[in-house]
Amino acid sequence: MFPEPRIVGGTKAAFGRWPWQISLRQWRTSTYLHKCGAALLNENWAITAAHCVDNVPPSDLLLRLGEYDLALEEEPYGYQERRVQIVASHPQFDPRTFEYDLALLRFYEPVIFQPNIIPVCVPENDENFIGRTAFVTGWGRLYEDGPLPSVLQEVTVPVIENKICETMYRSAGYIEHIPHIFICAGWKKGGYDSCEGDSGGPMVIQRPDKRFLLAGVISWGIGCAEPNQPGVYTRISEFRDWINQILQF
Repeated sequence: MFPEPRIVGGTKAAFGRWPWQISLRQWRTSTYLHKCGAALLNENWAITAAHCVDNVPPSDLLLRLGEYDLALEEEPYGYQERRVQIVASHPQFDPRTFEYDLALLRFYEPVIFQPNIIPVCVPENDENFIGRTAFVTGWGRLYEDGPLPSVLQEVTVPVIENKICETMYRSAGYIEHIPHIFICAGWKKGGYDSCEGDSGGPMVIQRPDKRFLLAGVISWGIGCAEPNQPGVYTRISEFRDWINQILQF
């Protein structure tokens, strides 16, 4: 498992295609370095994985919104950066099992929406998305222990039932309990997945009206894109009430 941050088999995203994608950065010696992904929920709040911000003071965090190519300054629209005022991790987050692996981050200043900075929708019901195609995005490693890309990557993976997910892990030699607060996505043959540095980022599903729903937040996996080892995400529909409660602040 990658206890720290975690796209393999993906392609470069088009500029502005995933306008809610955020690069969550942490202060390291002299600069802020990309650590995890996050997703924009409204002008004041973002969502990420609790394990990305566990035991990190908010003053050490920086959110970069509207980013695309980390190595390029000249882009059609610029990025915005925000410091973090409040880190609200889920009170039941368990760093051993990664259950309840969610945190909400409040900015000091609201962001200004622009074509490459737009929030994602939170699901309004308990649809389970089994068999649907999910899009996963991030600047995480291109393969296990591999390099980090400079351009935002995207990959498509099918959502699978949790029981099937457990069975797949078992056939790979791992006994994993995957309760309904998680949502699994991946291919039996492997080859496509999130990886280290993607954690906390969005897994989205397109609605019939073409809007995207935040179905999951990248949480954990064993290795990256291995056969029978799907990515495991926090199921956002299970946390609607908690999210909406905190977003009032």
